[in-house]
Amino acid sequence: MREKYLWLVIAALLLLLSGQSCYIYEQRAAAGERGGPPPLQPDIHGQLYLEKSRDAQWEEFEKWRDRVRAQLGRGDPLLEKDFDIFFNDRFFSGKFSPFTEMERLRREMAGQLGGSERLLFDDYWDKWFGQRMRMGRFSTDISRSGGHVTIGVSVPGLAADTLDVDISDERIKISFSARTGSEREIAGGVVKKESYQSYVKILPLPADAAPGTGKVKAEGERVIIRFDIKKAGDGPF
Repeated sequence: MREKYLWLVIAALLLLLSGQSCYIYEQRAAAGERGGPPPLQPDIHGQLYLEKSRDAQWEEFEKWRDRVRAQLGRGDPLLEKDFDIFFNDRFFSGKFSPFTEMERLRREMAGQLGGSERLLFDDYWDKWFGQRMRMGRFSTDISRSGGHVTIGVSVPGLAADTLDVDISDERIKISFSARTGSEREIAGGVVKKESYQSYVKILPLPADAAPGTGKVKAEGERVIIRFDIKKAGDGPF
């Protein structure tokens, strides 16, 4: 008899625990319906913005491409301004890797041209790219120490009062004038000629440079640009 009553007590306890569990579950479910966090939804507005941004960029590229093709078809040269008008500050802003995007568009453009037009375009592109992106006789070096990454640019003949350095999160734009000189021997002496030429150079930010921390100073014919090094968690190096 005792065993029978014992089993009855155990069964009653199990039924009670089961009822309490169901009640708690129902209360939590009801609370979730009333005020719990909503289920995750796709960021439709963000996706639409990105799509519109890409569409706008592609439209700009198509307009620029048609203009370039028309100039090449007429036999008109492509000047620096013809590239600068598209690869401008707007192009470099808001892109994770604008220099990679630039190369992709160059290949896209060249792939749509044929024969002599492609050769002409590549030639004009190389001249413009060399003028804007390659430092040429203006040597650069990068060093890292004390939590900083430093870019040094040596500019022979730099006119310090013409120096302008504009730094964004994606690129460094350096505008300056530099003195060039030449000598020519003539009867009875040497003739020296000097002139100034203006330059605009565009450099990518070092991958480990923290955006917004750039500081610039000029020391004679050397331009020094110093950034803080990114800390862990600030983004990919």
